[in-house]
Amino acid sequence: MHKSELDELVKSTALLMERYQHLCKQMGQQQAQQAGAINAVVKSLPGQLRSSIDATLAGASREGADAMKQTMQAAVNDYEQRLAASGESLGRNVATLVTEIERLRRASRGVLLKSLGLVVAATVLLVAGTIWLGGRYRAEIERNQIQAELLRAYNRADVVLCGKEQLCANVDMRGSGTGEKGRYRRVRPRP
Repeated sequence: MHKSELDELVKSTALLMERYQHLCKQMGQQQAQQAGAINAVVKSLPGQLRSSIDATLAGASREGADAMKQTMQAAVNDYEQRLAASGESLGRNVATLVTEIERLRRASRGVLLKSLGLVVAATVLLVAGTIWLGGRYRAEIERNQIQAELLRAYNRADVVLCGKEQLCANVDMRGSGTGEKGRYRRVRPRP
């Protein structure tokens, strides 16, 4: 994997984690708002129901109204208790959800930090490996260049095998000697 691909992966992961954290935060806020709205409705319903019952019964006869009011009051009390229990349950569920969202946010930060650490470690290893291989292959290339130059010189020289593992050369006797005590002479190029 190339460094640019690793960088792109880190950026993509970071953006994804930021979006995830933002969505978690929004969900928590929405849940809290909805819980508040539901609690407000739950608290206002019994009063609205009572005023509606009172308005309905105002025109009825006093005795019938009292009997009906007692019957309706029992139903309203039961309804109030159920609504209160539902509101408490919803509140607990929202608190649990908020706690879970916060736990997931912390876990996502941990994953992001671990991913970033792995990318940094992989990049360091990649750079170190590149430097090591570069030095090793540079020496090998230099050695091969020297051998290639020597082979090119042999190919241009007028040299043949003249016996088992013996070379014979067409030597330029007019040239000056080189090397130790001038004992080497230039080989003429192939015709």
